[in-house]
Amino acid sequence: MSEKKEFSFEEKIGELERIVQAMEKGDAPLDDMLKNFEDGIKIARECTKVLDDAEKKVSILTKKPSGEVVEGEMDEQNS
Repeated sequence: MSEKKEFSFEEKIGELERIVQAMEKGDAPLDDMLKNFEDGIKIARECTKVLDDAEKKVSILTKKPSGEVVEGEMDEQNS
């Protein structure tokens, strides 16, 4: 059984940028362009999920004991 390597968020963004550049060239066959598009959509969805999860974590970490979410910029003291 082969293991699927888990790529970091930054690696996924890099791959997404590579796909976009390849597609912008426009010189690949249609089948390759469709494959790139499919891969790009999959990667973009994975990145969106990572960002959504990070946002949820930040919200949890910035809640007051009363449950109220503190919004605003982080102080340099708290970072």
